[in-house]
Amino acid sequence: MILPLVQDMLKLSASCLWTRLPQNYEYIKVISKKKWPHIKIVEKKLLKSVNAHRQFKGTPEVFWEIVINSSIPKKEKYITLIHEITHCYIDEVKFLDKDDEHKLIYEIEQDCRNNFLKK
Repeated sequence: MILPLVQDMLKLSASCLWTRLPQNYEYIKVISKKKWPHIKIVEKKLLKSVNAHRQFKGTPEVFWEIVINSSIPKKEKYITLIHEITHCYIDEVKFLDKDDEHKLIYEIEQDCRNNFLKK
């Protein structure tokens, strides 16, 4: 069972990727590579039924490798990349220990205060 708060936060995160960035696969690919350099995004010809897959690399340089099927349409690649980034997000949350979790939540709170509670 997925708890409602987790479900809402995931939807909010995916919606943010969808609405904050231009709805263009090439843009989101470039922005994702710049924003999250630990995620490598490549395109390869995959089976027709497979849109993408991700692999856990776990090295300091490349933590994840997302492989997008090069034969699917650009719009489908866009949605698929958001799908795979969301999977990476869920998996990375699982890796947090308590200290990192509290530090991250504090940093998010400070960011919200600085960006959204300006007078």
